[in-house]
Amino acid sequence: MNKYEKTNVSALPDAAELRRALAATESSSVREQIALLFDANTFVETAAYMKRSISDFISTDKGNEFEGVITGYGAIDGKLVFAFAEDAERMGGAIDERHAKKIADLYKLAMDNGAPVIGIFNSNGTDVFAGTTGLAAYGRILSVVNAASGVIPQIALVAGNCIGTCAAIAATFDFVIKESGASLYVSSPALTHNDSAQDSLVSFSGSIAECAGYARFLVSFLPDNASTGVQVVDCADNLNRLLGELNFAGEGLSAISAIVDNGVLHEVGADFAKAAHTAFATIGGVKCGIIANSSSVNNGKLCTKCAKKIARFVNLCDSFSIPVVTLVDSMGVTIDKDNECGFASALARLATAYASATCPKVTVIIGKAIGASFVLLGSKSIGADVVYAVDSAEIGALSADSGVAFAWDKYITEEKSRQDFVNEWRVNVSSPAHAAASGEIDDIISVTELRARICSALLMLASKGCSHGAKRKVLPL
Repeated sequence: MNKYEKTNVSALPDAAELRRALAATESSSVREQIALLFDANTFVETAAYMKRSISDFISTDKGNEFEGVITGYGAIDGKLVFAFAEDAERMGGAIDERHAKKIADLYKLAMDNGAPVIGIFNSNGTDVFAGTTGLAAYGRILSVVNAASGVIPQIALVAGNCIGTCAAIAATFDFVIKESGASLYVSSPALTHNDSAQDSLVSFSGSIAECAGYARFLVSFLPDNASTGVQVVDCADNLNRLLGELNFAGEGLSAISAIVDNGVLHEVGADFAKAAHTAFATIGGVKCGIIANSSSVNNGKLCTKCAKKIARFVNLCDSFSIPVVTLVDSMGVTIDKDNECGFASALARLATAYASATCPKVTVIIGKAIGASFVLLGSKSIGADVVYAVDSAEIGALSADSGVAFAWDKYITEEKSRQDFVNEWRVNVSSPAHAAASGEIDDIISVTELRARICSALLMLASKGCSHGAKRKVLPL
C-alpha cells in the first residue's frame, strides 16, 4: 500500500450520536448523587465524551463506553464547587490513565479558581489490562490531590467501593464522608477481621442523602480556599448572652452547645475517639472549629486515638484560617498497655499541631487540666493566644487526690484528714489562681460569662494572620 493511501479506520460517532449515548446515562445512580450535591440545574460536565482507553489486544464489547468518572463544576448554595464522581456502571469505574487525566484536569481548574473539590468514590480499582499505566494513574491522582492539600478544601464521599490505593487517595482529602454500607479499606476485612480499621478517617456516616447534606454544609461553612482568612458573618445570637450556672456534667458536646450561636453545631468524627469532640459552629458570628473533652468518658484522658483526632482537626482548621476554640476537661493521659503503642508519636503530633498553627487559638479550662493535658490542649506555652479558666477549674501536674497521696500522705493525722489535705492542695497548688499567678492563665472567669468572653476574644483575633498566604498542612500519621 502506498504510504499516502488512505487507510480504513473505524467510524467515529458524530456529535449527535455522542449526545444520545451520554443522555442514556442520565438516570444512573451517580447522576442522582451529583444532583443531591449541587444546586438544581447548575452542574456542568467537563470532558463529557471522553472514552475508555482499551489496549489494542483486548477485545471487549464495552470498549466504546465512556470513561468511568464524571467530572464537572456547579454551585452549592451559590458557591463554585468542582466535583468528580466515579461511575461503577461504566466498566466498574476502573481507574486508568484517562480516568486520572479527567481528575487532574478538573483539579487544575479548581486550583486556578480557588474553589473546593468534592470526590465521589466508587471504583473497583485499576484496570488490570492497563498494566503500569493503570498503576501510574493512581500516582497522578495522588499528586494533584496532595498539591491541593491545605490550599482548597477537599471532601471525599465514599458511595461504594473505595479499597486499596483508592482508600489512600480518599484519606488524603480533608474530610471523608461515608455512605452506610460502603466499603472503605486497604485490606479486606475478611482477611484482617477488622471492620472499623478506617473509622479514624470518617467525619460523617449516613444515608447517601444525609452524606450529601453534610457535604453541602461543609462547603457552605468552609472558605473557598486558604487565602480567605477568618470568616465573620452576622451573629444570629446575643454576643453578651450569659449562660447561667450550668453544669456540663462532663459532656463536651453540652459545653460546645452552650457557647455556640443558637446552640447549632456540626460534629466531625462523632463515632471515633468519643472522649474528644470536634465540631464546627459560629461563635459571635466567627466561624470556628471547637474541641472539647468529655470527662464522662475515660475522665477525658488523652489516648492515641484522641490525640490523632484532635491533631488532624487542628491542622485542618489552621490550613484554612479557622479559629480553634479548645474546652479542656481532662485528667491527663491514658495509662494502658494497648494504648501505649504509637502514643508518644501521637502526642508529639498533637503538640506540633497546636504549636505550628497560626490561626487564632482560644482555650478555656472548664473542668480539670491535669498533667500533659494542660500542656498539649492549647496552653499558652504551646502557642494559644488567649487562655481562660473557670473559677472551679483544677490545674496541675497531678490531681489533688494523687498529689496528696504522692507528697502529703505521711502528714495525715486524726486531727487533719486526707480530705483536709486534698482541699488544701486544690487551693494552694492546683487552683486557677495559682496558674494565673504564673502567667499561664489570662483570666479566671465564671461559667456564666463563658460565651461572652470567648466571643470577645475571637472578634479581637479575627484579623490575626490576614496577611498570610496559602499554607500547606501536615497530616498526622
